[in-house]
Amino acid sequence: MENKKYLVYLHSLGISQKKLFSIFEKEKNYKDFFENLNLSSLKAYFSQDNQIQKILEKKEKLKYKEIDTILEKNAIKIIVFWEQEYPKLLQEIAIPPFFLYVRGNLDNSPKLAIIGSRKISEYGKKIIEKITPSLLPYFNIVSGWAIGCDSLAHEETLKNEWKTIVIIGTWIDICYPATNKKMYEKVVEKWGAIVSIFPLWEWPNPYNFPIRNEIIAWISNGVIVVEAWEKSGTLITANLALEQGKDLFAVPWDIFKAHSLWCNKLIKSWEAKPVSMVEDILEEYNITNFSTAKTINFCEKLEKDIYDLLIVESLTLDEIAKRLSISVSEVAIKISFMEIKWYLKKTWAWKYEII
Repeated sequence: MENKKYLVYLHSLGISQKKLFSIFEKEKNYKDFFENLNLSSLKAYFSQDNQIQKILEKKEKLKYKEIDTILEKNAIKIIVFWEQEYPKLLQEIAIPPFFLYVRGNLDNSPKLAIIGSRKISEYGKKIIEKITPSLLPYFNIVSGWAIGCDSLAHEETLKNEWKTIVIIGTWIDICYPATNKKMYEKVVEKWGAIVSIFPLWEWPNPYNFPIRNEIIAWISNGVIVVEAWEKSGTLITANLALEQGKDLFAVPWDIFKAHSLWCNKLIKSWEAKPVSMVEDILEEYNITNFSTAKTINFCEKLEKDIYDLLIVESLTLDEIAKRLSISVSEVAIKISFMEIKWYLKKTWAWKYEII
């Protein structure tokens, strides 16, 4: 890390990831390059004198100790392109980031991105709550940390004690949106990784988020579009996934809903595979012997008791109440909650069965 901190210094001076790649394509002594930074050494990579002058001026004012404190206090890892921990899928793109800022643990396990609207609908919530747990034994879940679909995908993954990868559009030591603060700490401490390619002190701006969306598409084996409004960042990520030859999945929608246009359009144009059940995703990766039983999180014992009964056979409310020796009204209330969570459904004969 001692040598790598000079990469952080250079990045903080305004030297881009792309430029760092060209500078250190062969030379890997970041310390020597930084300490000997001058007009002559920079002219080999920058054509404009005013740009070189700005870099040198920034070096004079750089807060080295503050940067060192941030890196150490937050256990920020610097993962360079050539290192084993660097995601293999990112290495395959035309212009990859030279290095990643990472908090938590990043590895090369298979990954699926779940993306969608910030204005998440009840239907969108049900979809994410339904499909996410069944994906977890096979994939780490990637998303972009925004409110709505992104945050719920991370939340559902953490709820099931599985690894989630958060790609942010700011510097590594900022939680944006602030409403995700508790979840941010949980990701770092136990269940995943926060990843950024932006320099320290880079605050949210509109130009960063399309870049973040690129990383989401590139780092993932496939992308699931839950819902998308017209001209949304979700569509940027979906199109990037298509350009990269990634698997693209979309959830079908009611044609009269505003959220429906682009998911249905992606399906209609054969650009995305429709997802009506989790099997539609898993079969693309030749996963056929999966089980969802271990990923169900029951809120209380009664939910599990009802679920265990319905695994064996379909039953009416009266039959469930009789088997469990409780009132029909109590069963009806609990069944309603379990339907919302997509644990079970009502059949034409007024019986309930496991989904």
